[in-house]
Amino acid sequence: MDPFDARIDSGMLILRWRRGVEITHSRAVAAARALAEFHGPTALPLLVHMHGISGVTPEARIGMMGYRGFSRVALVGEDVIDEVMSGFSHRSPTTTRYFTSEPDAVAWLMDSSAAPVQAPGLD
Repeated sequence: MDPFDARIDSGMLILRWRRGVEITHSRAVAAARALAEFHGPTALPLLVHMHGISGVTPEARIGMMGYRGFSRVALVGEDVIDEVMSGFSHRSPTTTRYFTSEPDAVAWLMDSSAAPVQAPGLD
């Protein structure tokens, strides 16, 4: 079974990590590549479901902090453990917020991304 599911819906990218998965560098790269197939040169908002992941390796954190292919990122978890796991996002160059409510996360993404922007380096 794949460690994640990636798709696009209504102009928003959606990444759902499987429960119990540790996000490693190679898994993060695979997820970014899967998402890039959907958005091409346009930076779209990203909704990330991280309910119950087991961890994020230091290498994955570094890679995720450097990726700039999204206009905004909403991380959705269910508790303080997930929020702690999302701590890597505080240094992200992309505007990122943590939510425990998917509807709140989607509303924030849609309100904040009125116009898609060109992803850096993809002219």
